[in-house]
Amino acid sequence: MNTNKKKAIPLFTIGGFALLIFVIVALAVNSEARWVVKFDLDWISRIQTNISASKTSLIENLTFFGSAEFAIILTVIVVVILFILRKFVVGLWFGGTVLVCAILMNAVLKHVFERQRPRFDQLIAETGFSFPSGHATGTTIFYGLAAMFLIFTVKQMWAKIVIGVVALGWIIFIMCSRVYLGVHYPTDVFGGFLFGIASIFISLGVYFLVREPLHNLLVKWRIKDRSVIK
Repeated sequence: MNTNKKKAIPLFTIGGFALLIFVIVALAVNSEARWVVKFDLDWISRIQTNISASKTSLIENLTFFGSAEFAIILTVIVVVILFILRKFVVGLWFGGTVLVCAILMNAVLKHVFERQRPRFDQLIAETGFSFPSGHATGTTIFYGLAAMFLIFTVKQMWAKIVIGVVALGWIIFIMCSRVYLGVHYPTDVFGGFLFGIASIFISLGVYFLVREPLHNLLVKWRIKDRSVIK
């Protein structure tokens, strides 16, 4: 078994486990299981507290940085930079993962489950279906992928830990913010997080399998790709 396959197997395992948990949560949400109702109401009461106009305004503005629109803008910037650096394989992988998983698949899943948004304590107006949360999915995938890329790049363990903690903290904040604003149930953001984690690890597994063949194909087409192939 070559090195790339050895790297891909644990990634697929983690991604598959996260996807399995997502499916379990999604089916429970779709069937309106009793534990889902209890879970949602319990966490809403914990998160949606100390409501004020200033706090709501601040959180609403910050959640823009977790929106699909902002994720698309950042992804385009990242891909352009990677292409300028002639890291075409990495750029195609990063941009493709965000586009397919964070944007297209999330939209498909929303229409599959057609869960209505909470109709109580909404602090801002929001349209569209509720499960899974687009903000939670997009934030998890974009910032999670960026964090994983940096973690694989830096050598110092303390730097890897800081990157992971900061990325996870930001993702959790965006998830809580959507519940605070009353536009998502906690299971919506939890489902988005699970689907995002599954997307990250499965995508990384695919990357390790296809990066060398794709790199060689680009070389065959006389396109100088500088993505690191080890």
